[in-house]
Amino acid sequence: MSAAIMGLVGVVRGSLLSSFKDMVAHLFKQRSNGRYAAVRIIILLDEYAHRCVSVVSDNGTCMGGPAGKTEQGEEYYASQISQPEPPSFPDDIDWRSIKFKLNYRILSFPNSARATDRNIDEWGTSSSPPEFDEWFDSRQEGYAHLGLEAVNSIKELRKEFSLPATPAPKLAGRAAKGRKP
Repeated sequence: MSAAIMGLVGVVRGSLLSSFKDMVAHLFKQRSNGRYAAVRIIILLDEYAHRCVSVVSDNGTCMGGPAGKTEQGEEYYASQISQPEPPSFPDDIDWRSIKFKLNYRILSFPNSARATDRNIDEWGTSSSPPEFDEWFDSRQEGYAHLGLEAVNSIKELRKEFSLPATPAPKLAGRAAKGRKP
């Protein structure tokens, strides 16, 4: 009888060890998939954040004066930077490898961008020439919020997956070596 019990204990222990090994392997694979997904998402959101900064800095001027001119010669303020398209994420990203709240925040980001664009368009209909102050203000404010949201999502992804910050680009030539031209 004791041999049968020992055999049963051995079978149970082997089964538990096998299940534990499979669970650990699954967690490592999910973590690896999450890191890869995070890198891809960070690259997309980083580019979008840079484009948002460009929109925020656009005040409708060119070389210090209004950027547009009518056929009659009247000057008006016109955007120099087009609004970026909402980010589009690849279909093959394993979204289940990212925590739910962050996942939801990132996946809903394109909807927020489209809502911001609609809000800007509404302000554009009521904004008056030549300055179009309301439109430029709503545009700058909207894209400042979107840029910050993108940057905050990037920070959270980097923290969750222990990813390093993006290194600063290296300068080439004389300026990088501290020489005067």
